[in-house]
Amino acid sequence: MCGPLDVSWKLTSCSPLKRLLNPEIDNLRLLSGVDRELRFDRDGEVLRIDLREDYIQMWQDEATVKGATANLFLACENSGGNLESTKLTWIVGSAIRPESVQTKEEFIEILLSLGVSQNLASLALEHCPGLIGAIAWALYFERHGWLTATPICNL
Repeated sequence: MCGPLDVSWKLTSCSPLKRLLNPEIDNLRLLSGVDRELRFDRDGEVLRIDLREDYIQMWQDEATVKGATANLFLACENSGGNLESTKLTWIVGSAIRPESVQTKEEFIEILLSLGVSQNLASLALEHCPGLIGAIAWALYFERHGWLTATPICNL
């Protein structure tokens, strides 16, 4: 095994044979240390990047079930109706909604409609490599009110 940069663990979601292989994700893994999480804060709000293997696998399983073409998987209060009619929530008991965004502006617009602040949406764009285009990400709120992001797989 390769130690902290080992990415050989089972990564089977989004679409067959796609792996979460990306030098920027590898760098985040290295920076995250044994906790496998990073926190970025601004003006009292926190973005948490969760790189724990079990969470990545859980989101990959969801992505496989929900739709391999999406690049965002959002933990929302409900699964029905327009996306704008729900809010981002914490993962327990949530409805996972797959979405596809093509631009940074579209990403921010969707997050704002889900009750995420401009500040947190901007933090996600800054610190989640490949967010628009190269890597599928899952987003949800922590019970502390932190926005949590988990990379799922390469697109």
